[in-house]
Amino acid sequence: MKRKIILLVVAVLWVPCMWLTAATVRVGVLLPLKDTSGRGTVMVEFYRGLLMAIDVAKEAGIDVDCYAVDCGSSDEQMKAVLTRTELSNLDVIFGPLEAGQMTTLSEFCRRHKTRLVVPFNTPCPQVYSNPWVYQVGVAQELLYPAVTNLVVGNLGSSNFVFFHSGEGDERAMSFTSHLQQVLKLRNLPTTNLAAGGDEFAYDRALNQFRDNLVIIDSRSQASLNQMLAGLKAYLANHSGYKISLLGYPEWLTYAGTLLRDFYQFNTYVYSPYYRNPLSGRTVKFEQQYLKNFSLPSRVSYPRAEMLGYDLGRYFIMGLVRYPGSFDEQPAGTNDYVQHDFRFQRVGEQGGYVNTFVQLVHYNPNNTIQTLK
Repeated sequence: MKRKIILLVVAVLWVPCMWLTAATVRVGVLLPLKDTSGRGTVMVEFYRGLLMAIDVAKEAGIDVDCYAVDCGSSDEQMKAVLTRTELSNLDVIFGPLEAGQMTTLSEFCRRHKTRLVVPFNTPCPQVYSNPWVYQVGVAQELLYPAVTNLVVGNLGSSNFVFFHSGEGDERAMSFTSHLQQVLKLRNLPTTNLAAGGDEFAYDRALNQFRDNLVIIDSRSQASLNQMLAGLKAYLANHSGYKISLLGYPEWLTYAGTLLRDFYQFNTYVYSPYYRNPLSGRTVKFEQQYLKNFSLPSRVSYPRAEMLGYDLGRYFIMGLVRYPGSFDEQPAGTNDYVQHDFRFQRVGEQGGYVNTFVQLVHYNPNNTIQTLK
């Protein structure tokens, strides 16, 4: 059945209870759904994924009221939208996109005790003072401790080699600096290797008797290609060395052209999201998306419709499954398509930030797995 996107829609979905106690979850979507630019397309894709999550809730016996309203981009438009009486009794609201609308919507949700889920990378200082706010897209700096724990827990026996590209990527350099400090505090071996180094530089940096995990201080494909060329040239004459790579979420976008290299170098990519093209769950979702909307899932990183689906399932199903302990529900049990979530509270009076991260592992046997 083809779907139509209807703004200000009330969708009451009900089937006899199959395995969950009968419940009603009231959902609001306040995004610029009528925006005619590319970002408007992203908003509609997110909403479509949320509708698919509602379909799953329907099959599980959950009654869902969904109110989707175009809120424009200005604070005045948001204030006008929030005068609608049907929005004052919701369980969860997804939005906004605009930072300029955040204060108004955040205070509205505090007043009505409604969970506010900020799905995109919208600046949200209110998360530090409003316990009803859930921020999905979190600054990388807040993820670094979780990434470091994953790396040490899974790869702690490595010789950690920090490759200096000279590119000046501040975000990547902040990550490598944080990781290097933690490794030194734990007395784990670290070495340094500069781009353009000669064979003796590689000899000093790499350990013949341990796995070498190379971490570059740049997210760009140009620097990655430069590093790969140097490592391949060295391995041509030193085949006994074991070398792995640790990379950034941006590397997922390079897999189309560098997949063979990722496999060859036993590559690990840390990322808060991952769409596994080899997963049956991914294939099933994309087939259903095409069936529902007569459009294929658009290639993007991440995919907005998958984010909408995973968030919808997490909050709708979670509110029913964990009515008294929603904020303690475990990560990794959502059967997610692209995103999983681990929300941690920020201070005693603040809301929650998503700190879930995983290592996407490209195995030399040409398989892909995730480590959490």
